[in-house]
Amino acid sequence: MDTIFIREFRVDAWVGIYEWEMQRAQTLEMDIEIGIPDAKVGKSDAIGDTVHYGQVVERVIAELAERRFNLLEALAEHVCGVITGEFRAPWVRLSVAKLGHIRNVRRVGVTLERQRAP
Repeated sequence: MDTIFIREFRVDAWVGIYEWEMQRAQTLEMDIEIGIPDAKVGKSDAIGDTVHYGQVVERVIAELAERRFNLLEALAEHVCGVITGEFRAPWVRLSVAKLGHIRNVRRVGVTLERQRAP
């Protein structure tokens, strides 16, 4: 299985159900694993045969700057849909965490795995 990974990606996003969370964006941390659409990229050496990870990062930043979510689960579902839909990724595994959200807990979050719809 061929994958691209993006680790410790920090992005500001509007997410939360508490009044204080609705006052400002929070910094989230993401780890993303993306299935490479075609194994031929190792031989073709062409960016068009893979997922452009720089564009994924920029797209996620832009998308989260414009939307608000109540739950991390909904935010993660949306980001997975962007990656599998717009970037032709056959599958994605996304972990997203709030940092220092709960006392004595460094990170709390969710992990989703999704496949591109046929």
